[in-house]
Amino acid sequence: MTNREEHRSLWRNRDFMLLWIAQAISQTAQNAVWYGILVLVQTRGSSTVQMSLAVMTLILPSVLFGLVAGAYVDRRDKRWVLIGSNALRAVAMLGYILFSESLALVYVTNFVFSAIGQFFAPAEAAMIPALVARRRLLQANSLFHLTFTASQLGGLVLLGPLVVKLAGLGWLFILVALSLALCAALLWPLPSTYRRTTEVTHGLEGLLGDLREVLGDVRGDRRMYWAMIHWTLAATLAIVIATLAPGFVVNVLGVGAEDAVFVLAPAGIGTVLGTGLLSRWGQGIDKHRLIHWGLCAIGFALGFLALLGIALEWPIEVEIGLVMATTLLAGLAFVAVVVSAQTIVQERAPAELRGRVFAVQLVLSNVVSVVPLVFLGELADLIGVDWTLLLVGALVVGVGLVSARLATRDRLDDAEPTAEPGSAA
Repeated sequence: MTNREEHRSLWRNRDFMLLWIAQAISQTAQNAVWYGILVLVQTRGSSTVQMSLAVMTLILPSVLFGLVAGAYVDRRDKRWVLIGSNALRAVAMLGYILFSESLALVYVTNFVFSAIGQFFAPAEAAMIPALVARRRLLQANSLFHLTFTASQLGGLVLLGPLVVKLAGLGWLFILVALSLALCAALLWPLPSTYRRTTEVTHGLEGLLGDLREVLGDVRGDRRMYWAMIHWTLAATLAIVIATLAPGFVVNVLGVGAEDAVFVLAPAGIGTVLGTGLLSRWGQGIDKHRLIHWGLCAIGFALGFLALLGIALEWPIEVEIGLVMATTLLAGLAFVAVVVSAQTIVQERAPAELRGRVFAVQLVLSNVVSVVPLVFLGELADLIGVDWTLLLVGALVVGVGLVSARLATRDRLDDAEPTAEPGSAA
């Protein structure tokens, strides 16, 4: 990039703005699809097993195709991957419309839709540093995380329910198809990122070679290695909080299930607020330190929530107010960890490996996030939601302190000159 492009505002970067707008539309559409799937499965199956199958068919493609998608993205023009994945996902909407009476075919459509999305996610993440100067990456990632959070609200809470209520489930899938087609058109003017290469990957051996190359590169860069761990930990924490928080509000605080969303809403507000603050004032902040303090803040927030249920005896109004303030803090800290970690990975991953690095990250996050779904419910039933939150909070604080210590040691090692042979220690 030229010096002029390095200092150009994101708002004047046409290519970035097109990618950002397309991301906002596609993410909102995807969340609306998930709402439609929940309604469709609930009305056709109305059982926990059927709902679990629906979720599994959306998660499984990441485990099966995530690494393949990353290798493919690195060897193809990311512009065409983005355009093609949006166009194909628009076509996939026909499956929900034509096969809505058969849950088995709905699950097949889920699998196909999610499998196509595995190519979109790493291509989008790898495209950002191709369009944005290094000094603008934190701001760019903050904006993308802001739209990601807002799209969950817009798709799941606003667009999906509104369209289903006013026009019906079929029209929701038609609207999503049109939205994804619009995204493909918006991405058309983006520049090509194709790199000529004589390297060819064939079969399982080539895929394993790609994986070894990515893991070797990550292991050789401790800062990127820790950033990927922190990114994965944050994604897992999101699952942990989503699993435990409703039970805490209902069973510990005694709030009705229908009102639990209002008690936990400040977490979403904190996420949006934190993203805006990072986007506006985060350029000169030490991202590693932000991650460590963010993890500690999340851990202390979870621990404080646990203490409310274990030891403290205040009026319910005071406790609810404290819970809302604590979840607001947790939302701010969560953004600090996720956006900073993602930015570090983008800065340090080699351009020719970015797609595979992000694919490995996405697969790792999805695989690790399955663990809380399997064990946390049983653990909470065994020792209580509050004690489970306290245990998780202590672990998170421990990870934050240990990684801060290791990062400090690495920075000291980087600053020390290499001793010549025979010199005094």
